[in-house]
Amino acid sequence: MSLELGKVMFIDTVHSVLEQRLQEMGFQCEDYTQKNKEDIYTYISDFQGVVIRSKFPFDQNIINKASKLQFIARSGSGMENIDLKSAKEKNITCFNSPEGNKDAVAEHCIGMLLSLFNKIIQSNNISFK
Repeated sequence: MSLELGKVMFIDTVHSVLEQRLQEMGFQCEDYTQKNKEDIYTYISDFQGVVIRSKFPFDQNIINKASKLQFIARSGSGMENIDLKSAKEKNITCFNSPEGNKDAVAEHCIGMLLSLFNKIIQSNNISFK
């Protein structure tokens, strides 16, 4: 995939290393995290890339307004807030980061197993009279 270097709109906050790396590649990053939906709809046609998380639905309406858009970068594993069919029709590449929360999930699983094996929930529900 060959990207035209241009502007990237950050709609949601993500780790600063992503913006730093994009700038090192030659992209111009702009912070739209505090902008309202109308501003995003107004200016999206000026951007080659967009970075989102889960709060902003990237549906067919905004994809149609994003005439220069080449990629959507989703920080997180799920892609449910992106209309993937419309993006594919417009040759927009969609990225996600499916391994971003693997440590937190593993830690939660271990905690739940410890709780189960040590009967922490059962002991917490015992009422003392």
